[in-house]
Amino acid sequence: MSTSTGARQEPTGAGRTGARSPGRMPAAETHRRPYRPTTKRTWFLANREYRAYALREVSSVVVGFFVFNLVVGLVCLHRGLESWQWWVSLQTNPLNLTLTVLAVVMSLVHATTWFQATPKIIRIQRGTRYVADFWVVAQHYLLLAVFAAVVYFWLGGL
Repeated sequence: MSTSTGARQEPTGAGRTGARSPGRMPAAETHRRPYRPTTKRTWFLANREYRAYALREVSSVVVGFFVFNLVVGLVCLHRGLESWQWWVSLQTNPLNLTLTVLAVVMSLVHATTWFQATPKIIRIQRGTRYVADFWVVAQHYLLLAVFAAVVYFWLGGL
């Protein structure tokens, strides 16, 4: 049977989902379960890269608590002098001082592990060769130092 354009028309039911092609058996249902190996809770201790990954993730949580503390400070500043003074007095709490020092240390850990991972992510090609990993990491540290100096002098040299 042909249409007005001359194209061949498919038989009824062809092309629909569930329609069987002639000579093909229907797919057999299976009750097999895929193999899923068990994962230990200490999987990240298996090698150095996994430990660095886990440490980087934990460092972001600590820095997140520190940022939350700063946001609370901004809210207190918005609410008025009495609220601001309460937040400033809260900053002398030993627990908060520990959080601040831990956040600085974890920020350095996060930056260091990220800088070490960067050459695996960014491949810079010059001519037919790639820039050595050392130089990619060194450029990141240089940019970090320049940025820190700009911020330091922008704040008036403290």
